[in-house]
Amino acid sequence: MEARKATLARKTNETDIKVFINLDDKLDQKIHIDTGIGFLDHMYHALAKHGGWSLNLTCKGDLHIDDHHTAEDTGIALGMAFKEALGTPRGIKRFGFAYCPLDEALSRSVVDISGRPCSDINLDLKREMVGTLSTEMIPHVLQSFAGAAGITLHVDVLKGVNDHHKAESAFKSLAVAIREAVTRTGSNDVPSTKEVSGALTIATVVAYYLGDPYAKKCLTLSYEVSPGLYEKGYGDYYFVAFWFAAFIFLRAVAMQFLFHPLGKLYNISPYSKRERFAEQSWAFTYYSVFWSVGMYIMYNSPHWMDTSQYWIDYPHTPITGIMKAYYLMQLSFWFQQMYTIHIEKRRKDHYAMLSHHVITIALIGCSYVNNFTRIGNAVLCCMDFSDILLPLAKILKYMGYTVICDITFGLFAISWPLFRHVLFSIITRSLIVEPSIYTDMKWEPEKGKFFTHNVQKVYVFCFLVLNVLMFYWFAMIFKVIMKVLRGNNAEDTRSDDEDSDEPTEKNV
Repeated sequence: MEARKATLARKTNETDIKVFINLDDKLDQKIHIDTGIGFLDHMYHALAKHGGWSLNLTCKGDLHIDDHHTAEDTGIALGMAFKEALGTPRGIKRFGFAYCPLDEALSRSVVDISGRPCSDINLDLKREMVGTLSTEMIPHVLQSFAGAAGITLHVDVLKGVNDHHKAESAFKSLAVAIREAVTRTGSNDVPSTKEVSGALTIATVVAYYLGDPYAKKCLTLSYEVSPGLYEKGYGDYYFVAFWFAAFIFLRAVAMQFLFHPLGKLYNISPYSKRERFAEQSWAFTYYSVFWSVGMYIMYNSPHWMDTSQYWIDYPHTPITGIMKAYYLMQLSFWFQQMYTIHIEKRRKDHYAMLSHHVITIALIGCSYVNNFTRIGNAVLCCMDFSDILLPLAKILKYMGYTVICDITFGLFAISWPLFRHVLFSIITRSLIVEPSIYTDMKWEPEKGKFFTHNVQKVYVFCFLVLNVLMFYWFAMIFKVIMKVLRGNNAEDTRSDDEDSDEPTEKNV
């Protein structure tokens, strides 16, 4: 069986690091560590020795200043090399835990090879230094490693007196826990919700062809009242749930078997950058398809270029099959987006994104139930266009087409205020001014009417919150525009700086 190994070089203004790691060299380990910090070398040696690795790690850092950059950057580089060597975590135990003593000290480590970087480190160190390493940097090294490796990591010193013993027992317990987590199972599975979603999707399709009535609700639109026209009902939940799982599955399959191989063709490395490329490629694909469908629906509907038609003849029910499928699949997609932002590396604007997703889901769901699908269609088309251009600009950047990337980003920077501020403001004005002109503003659920002055205030509030979030993001975009005008390349400041000081690497 092929050994899991990688070579990586990472150079920044402060450090120059080279790493070779082999996760499957328990019988013939070769370990060489030289960071310039003796105790840090000792910790990395313990990690490699008890983790069953061969490891060659060297670092030339700015130790004339202090130990911070050397300790942090070696943790990052080692984590990146570990992630690259492991590759897709297929056919491993995934979880690992271990208790390791060193004399009076006892530590516990728990690991999940999850793809979700998270760490909780409690070492209870008392001294300021151990050797020439600051004790505050010891948990930071573990945090840096976990973040770069994309793993969930809990390390706790349960008891102990000597700080050297505490730290060493912590690194040894981590080594044993990781060795357990990456142990091959002999299967070819990836123990994750992606496969669960795939199994659910495939099982539903099979059940549909076997005649199961619930599977039929998942795969086909319910409540057809006449050819091509549909009402709404609780059975729509089945359709939304199916497409939530299907989008998770389709995204995983497209990223792994289409966009990752494409990234390799363009020599996009390391794995973390290729993962970002695959994510942006999926986003570009989705928004391109659904913006096109949304525009087709709007062009062939009364509300094309006429905001009064959002309200004339309200409630707009029944609706066409394409409108119903489009709306429910958009709702499923945004539930999938909510799931995605919690499993991937968090962006700098995570909580703004979370707020946006919550409001978007609420608006799509409520507008569907309340028969406001025309204005919802218009809003989605306004939002989705910019979400085509931004991923495309990032894709071009990863592929090395810098000039075309900058042009595309320029088009994105123009489209954002045009679609998300000017056109969206026109829609918002319609929501504020026009309902009282064209509707009776009555609450009559039996007639499909759900629009009163109080309901209007709730929708206006949600629209205004979206506008605030979009102004916040546009301020970040404006910073990028200024950087481009000064001669720098376009870079989305809303995302983590995964490309700054990006190392080079190769599989061995």
